[in-house]
Amino acid sequence: MKTIRKIGVVLKEGCDIEGGQFAIDALQKHIPMDDVVRLDEKLIKNQDPLYLDAVVDLNEHLKKSVKEAYDRGEFPLVFGGDHALAIGSITGVAQAEHAVLWIDAHGDCNTEESSDSKRIHGMPLAVVQGHGHPALTKLVDQAVDSKNILLIGIRSLDDAEEALMKQWGVRWLTMEEIRKQGLEWMQNEVMLFARQAKHLHVSFDCDSMDPMHYPGVNTPVRGGFVSEEILPLLEAVLSLDNISSMDIVEYNPTRDPNLDTLYLIQAIAKLLETQLRRN
Repeated sequence: MKTIRKIGVVLKEGCDIEGGQFAIDALQKHIPMDDVVRLDEKLIKNQDPLYLDAVVDLNEHLKKSVKEAYDRGEFPLVFGGDHALAIGSITGVAQAEHAVLWIDAHGDCNTEESSDSKRIHGMPLAVVQGHGHPALTKLVDQAVDSKNILLIGIRSLDDAEEALMKQWGVRWLTMEEIRKQGLEWMQNEVMLFARQAKHLHVSFDCDSMDPMHYPGVNTPVRGGFVSEEILPLLEAVLSLDNISSMDIVEYNPTRDPNLDTLYLIQAIAKLLETQLRRN
């Protein structure tokens, strides 16, 4: 069984939404971290993209921490903190033919040109493909091929972002499609993709879930998954022996009064541990 290396990332600057900086403190009470990566506050300044230097520096440190764990034969499990941290969690493990399963309400495929908000948490999946601001893409040693990416749960794309995704050849399953075709169809599509991967990183954004049930997120979008839908899928995906790493992101404890979102994160972490023990 691989040892899980739990890495917490204290980060809200990628989304610039208050509350996300408390995610790791809240999670630590239930999921002890092996390492915590923090942003250098001296680097925080208003830039385009927003807080660029600080987010780049944090991802450099996270990439190093993830790579060291991966090279030791450990399984990097990264918690956050906004989705900008996926730049570091993916570049730390990315090899040739590395695939990414991205579970999210959003596409996160904006660049600094396409983004209206200029927030980096809307850009990480573009960056790991080698697209975007040079200060961000310099972190990419091995770009992820667009054909090796599948997004699920999508229900909020910017027009310019969607055009880029089509141009690059990224594939995604919207919640509308999933509701129409059914959960069995979704699981079949995901497992077909996942089994073909040489190495697979799973990126789980808490806003993929329905905020009526799991409100503790930075950018909620109505109509997401419930636990009875997502946990069986993750159980199947995480049982595969090609899983390399995972991140669980965008938790905002200030919006989670009953801790429903936190308990979901805890359940996913326990599920991963169980599946790795079986592999």
